[in-house]
Amino acid sequence: MGTEKRARQKAGTQARREAAQQAAARAKRRRTIIRVGVVALAVLGIFLGLTLSGREDEPTATAPPPPVGAEVVAETADDTTDSEGAVDDMIGEAPIGSTTVPATVADAAADGSAGGEASDEPGGADEAAAPETAGGPDYTPYTAGDYGTGECAPNTGAAEPVLDFDGAPMLCIDTSQPHTAVLDTSRGVVRVALDVTNTPGTVNSFVNLARFGYYDDTLVHRSAPSIGILQGGSPHTNTAADPGPGYTLWDEGTGFTYRPGQLVMARRGEPNSAGAQYFFTVTEDAGLLDGQGTYVVFGEVIEGLDVLSDILASHVDEPGNPLGGAPDPPVTVNTLTIEVG
Repeated sequence: MGTEKRARQKAGTQARREAAQQAAARAKRRRTIIRVGVVALAVLGIFLGLTLSGREDEPTATAPPPPVGAEVVAETADDTTDSEGAVDDMIGEAPIGSTTVPATVADAAADGSAGGEASDEPGGADEAAAPETAGGPDYTPYTAGDYGTGECAPNTGAAEPVLDFDGAPMLCIDTSQPHTAVLDTSRGVVRVALDVTNTPGTVNSFVNLARFGYYDDTLVHRSAPSIGILQGGSPHTNTAADPGPGYTLWDEGTGFTYRPGQLVMARRGEPNSAGAQYFFTVTEDAGLLDGQGTYVVFGEVIEGLDVLSDILASHVDEPGNPLGGAPDPPVTVNTLTIEVG
């Protein structure tokens, strides 16, 4: 009996020892799980903290950077940018007509994402720019059914300026005839041959607005030497954030490159958003816009490039203006008239 009792005691002791070992193992596992959980929570907290901190550093929505575009050119934009709206490429949704052209694209050009080959030929005040060659823009001109239903201004011009419209105009021009825009500015006259063949819808809108007096007594509200442009066409506010005429145009092509002596539509930060703002390319630095999206070229300067160069040379930076600045003294487009034939 004594032997059996010792055996039972030994078995009980062994059982208690195994139970204690199992309890210790369970406690160890719990501690391990707790430590892992604490570490995971700490890592998650650090990650969330970094994420929130990064968001605090993000810019708040204002208007995308600049065109010249907020209809067109960003010196966002933005143009983007964004010209009629353009460049001025501000962040956030810009009103119709605000520019998207960014204020500067030098960094983009440095890494090869923007900038075309500069021409070796100097632009002359009275020289017509060379026509586009093979490999140039891929045009998608308006057809007869693509125009709006808005009324046409009298060919001789409206008696009183009209600035707001319910929609895009019907086909108001004879696209078989040459059309020339004449800008009588406070610094001299600029004449532009409009491209009625490749961009008839854009030209039709521009001509109709001009005949309604839309562009008369407006400022060249933006000068941007870093991208070689001058921007105008904002009768409501004389800024890139002008609301525009009340309608937008779709882009009549892609693959444009920019060189001195072009008349180009500004736009907001997305395609098919041009309204009424326009810009002139004045120097070779306009080639920095080549990789910034589509700003539709719809005319070539045939007289007055020297006037535009003089205006750009009078640029003064405006602190706090993401699009650059403006000419000083201010430059007014007294009248913008159209010659046919």
